[in-house]
Amino acid sequence: MQQNQSVSEALQTLESKGYHLADAIADQPEESIQSNDWHLDSVHKVQEEGRNALLIAVSSASRRLKLVFVELTFSRSDFSPITLLRKLFPKRNA
Repeated sequence: MQQNQSVSEALQTLESKGYHLADAIADQPEESIQSNDWHLDSVHKVQEEGRNALLIAVSSASRRLKLVFVELTFSRSDFSPITLLRKLFPKRNA
């Protein structure tokens, strides 16, 4: 996990590496980003103005996407990785 001084600094670093803010594709159906080959590339922890944020960078070769999810957290229970996993990976049919 990397430490950064600000959210904007971390976003600039990730954007320079080809990542796009996940909010930019928020209006697309979840199926358009779901894939079985997502990789966790990096996690940046930022504490800014008394608020904590996690910037989670993921990439998918088959979707040719590099996304950054920004999760604001006030406590450990504010963010669940399961929520993010459900967005990225397709559900298995039983």
